[in-house]
Amino acid sequence: MYIRLKLRVRWNGKYSEVFSVYNEVKQGGILSPILFCIYIDVLLERLKQASVGCFIRNTFVGYVGYADDVCLVAPSCRAIKPLLSICKHFGLEYKI
Repeated sequence: MYIRLKLRVRWNGKYSEVFSVYNEVKQGGILSPILFCIYIDVLLERLKQASVGCFIRNTFVGYVGYADDVCLVAPSCRAIKPLLSICKHFGLEYKI
């Protein structure tokens, strides 16, 4: 885990302002997949508890997670807004 990181984003050859990163797991590190699963499980559980999004019969499928990616799934813009709100609050709470 890294602490006191400063980053900037390059997009189309232009750089953003420098910003602080408070939570980070080393890309490609031995423990990275395990730490990511522990960390992201909180978000996925909150999304599931919201019971908003898509369902197949009684099974919630409001997100798809693979490796370090999470894709929200909802039948409409109205239905995805609560999921986005949960993600936003998670990001603010965990400073990501």
